[in-house]
Amino acid sequence: MIRNPKHVDVGEGTFKGGKLVSNFAPVERDYSYLLSLCDFDELTIDEKKCCCAIGNDGYVLDIANDGISVCVKSEEGLSNALKMLAVLKEKHGNAIPCMQICDEPDITFRGMHLCVFNPDDGTEKEDTTPEDIKRRITKAALVGYNYILIEFWGMFPYKKHPYAAWPKAYTRETVEEIVSLCIDKLHITPIPCQNLTSHAGWSRIASRKHVVLDQRPDLADMWVPGGWCFATENPKTQKYLRDIMDDLLETFRNPPYFHASCDKCFCFGSTEEDRTKPADILFANHLCRLNTYLQEKGTRMVMWGDMLYSSMDSLTWKPNPIIADMLPKNILINVWTHNDIGDYWADVDFFESRGYQTVYSPFINKKGTENMVKLCRRKGSLGIVQTTWHKPETAFPSAMYSALIQWNGDNHTQKEVELYERLF
Repeated sequence: MIRNPKHVDVGEGTFKGGKLVSNFAPVERDYSYLLSLCDFDELTIDEKKCCCAIGNDGYVLDIANDGISVCVKSEEGLSNALKMLAVLKEKHGNAIPCMQICDEPDITFRGMHLCVFNPDDGTEKEDTTPEDIKRRITKAALVGYNYILIEFWGMFPYKKHPYAAWPKAYTRETVEEIVSLCIDKLHITPIPCQNLTSHAGWSRIASRKHVVLDQRPDLADMWVPGGWCFATENPKTQKYLRDIMDDLLETFRNPPYFHASCDKCFCFGSTEEDRTKPADILFANHLCRLNTYLQEKGTRMVMWGDMLYSSMDSLTWKPNPIIADMLPKNILINVWTHNDIGDYWADVDFFESRGYQTVYSPFINKKGTENMVKLCRRKGSLGIVQTTWHKPETAFPSAMYSALIQWNGDNHTQKEVELYERLF
């Protein structure tokens, strides 16, 4: 079962053929790809107001013997309806049962985080080839995610800094194909992720590699000794990071968000020039510079929250809590843990009580995912960023389950579960 809509009324028989009719006329989006997944050549428009009790991203999908109709209030709703129809087509082929589905998501921001790793880094990890990434994105879109966060670990072909990519990095054409798949075909928003503070070798820790310094050791002064963090007060580093942001923003077509990561900033500010200033102030200044630059570009900065506050992870170094009071509140804080938060998570209250919006990130802990989604619904937080890290195939069932309960977290009777498993 990969979908569990809020309301389903099953009728008699199956869809035998006929038109696919929508009450809403598309304005900007091209629906040809989603229509092809549903085995339709065209969408017939019978324009009229939707009076159904659904939100802008909700839909009513009515499948009869002689035709299928969609009632929505927006292009997002229409996309969601066609994705559900595509799921039914894949499940039932030419024998889709007659039914009426009324559905809309519980969670506003439903994101899945995918990493792209260097295949030659010598570490154990699951494949992140372009074909694998495209397949995972397609499945994520069909199960109801509306954002895909893509983090390049030395695998993005930067225009101005070709040494910031490994020899087998994705080509620019490949990245553009992935962005086009997201935006033009699947109607899911791609968000670039690149760590602009720590993990600054853009390599897995176990690999002991550094994408830039292994290829250009002459640039070592742009990082702290050892290369774990950027030397953020260095003007050359600041220019380098602006170039990185510019390239990703352009390639991702001016996305609404940019995930700057900023997690696990151990040894931050450890260059000789920085030691005259408190690390707290250096960190805050760096975050403010990043945020201001992204704001000027019309993009909202996202960052992991663990270096500002974490009750369960990354407890080695923390700045003074007053830093969280001082930072701009437009920054979207991504709180995370690989563990089960239970019924209460201090991290959320810490940030939301200070005026930040939050998104939560589970990994492969099923109970932890359930409790995060429950808490997100209860508190009205912005949403979920489901992580997969170096185990995208292993984590994929967890990601599918996460999407399921982000749409509908209600408890089901055994009869309902059996029905949904048969239908979806």
